[in-house]
Amino acid sequence: MEEYWDVYDKFREKTGKIIKRDSDQWLKNGEYHIVITGIIQNSKKQILISKRKEDKKVYPGLWECTGGSAKVGESSISAALREIEEELGINLQNNRAIFLKTIKGSNYFRDVWLFKKDIKSDDIKFNDGEVVDAKWVSIREYEELYKNGKIIPTGKFVIDLLEEREKEEER
Repeated sequence: MEEYWDVYDKFREKTGKIIKRDSDQWLKNGEYHIVITGIIQNSKKQILISKRKEDKKVYPGLWECTGGSAKVGESSISAALREIEEELGINLQNNRAIFLKTIKGSNYFRDVWLFKKDIKSDDIKFNDGEVVDAKWVSIREYEELYKNGKIIPTGKFVIDLLEEREKEEER
C-alpha cells in the first residue's frame, strides 16, 4: 500500500505539500516529515524491542523500539498507536502515552512516546511482516546490544531519554 507524508517547514508548520514515500520526489533542504518512536516499558522497567525482518531495505535484522512515519493528516500520537498495533498487534490507549521529546533530524521531527504497560509475549502478534521477533530488555541490555551493533544506529537516543526520565523520577 502506498504511503504519503505531509511536508513541514523548519518550524514544524505544514507546507501544504504531500510526498509519496519511496518515490523519486524527496524532501528538499528545509523540508521535514514526522516520524515517531514508541517505547513500551513494563513494571520491571524493561523495554520492548522488536527485530526488523532480514529483507528490510534499511537496517535489516536489527532490533529497535517501534517506529515509523506519520501519514498524511495523522497526528504524532495517532501514528505511534498505529505503528505499535501494526507491527506488534498491541492496542494501546492515547491516554496512556507520555510524550518524552522531539528530536529534530536532517529531514524529520522524531516524536518519542513512552507507554507503560505490562504485555505478555503471547499477546504480541507480528501482523504486517515488518517485524519478526520481540523481547523485553533492561536499559543496560539495550545499551549492550547497541554497542554490539544489534540495535539500529539511530537507537542511542532511547538510552539517553530513558536514563534522563529515570533521573527525573528519582528526584
